[in-house]
Parts: sequence; structure tokens; C-alpha cells
Amino acid sequence: MEPENLKGLGKRLKKLRQLHGLKQERMAREIGLSQTAYSKIETGDTSLTVTRAAAIAKVFGMTLAALLEWEENI
Repeated sequence: MEPENLKGLGKRLKKLRQLHGLKQERMAREIGLSQTAYSKIETGDTSLTVTRAAAIAKVFGMTLAALLEWEENI
């Protein structure tokens, strides 16, 4: 994934996490990462694996497709 796409995805994940009232630490724990590793996903500094993306979608009660297509004015 291109760096600008990673940043866009990271922004969307951050917005979803905030809408669900979750802290980064809790989100990271839910998907089996450290808070630092999860933070790098939200900032677009690291790629997101399909497995991790599916785990994030599950936390939000979404399908993987819905997570990747979700957009809101951010």
C-alpha cells in the first residue's frame, strides 16, 4: 500500500476507534499488539496485515470489507 493510502487508512482507524470510545492501549490489546505498534498503524508508519485488519474490524463489529470502505468526514 502506498504511504498516502496508509495515512488515510490510519486516520479512518483512529476516527473509528474514537467513535467507539476506545483508547489506543485497549485497541492494541484487543488485537494482540503493543500500544506503540498500534500507534504506528494509525499514523501510517507501518502497514496493516489482513489478519490485523480483520481483527480490528471484529472489534468494531464490522466486516473487513466494511472497515476498508468506511469513510466519514475526517
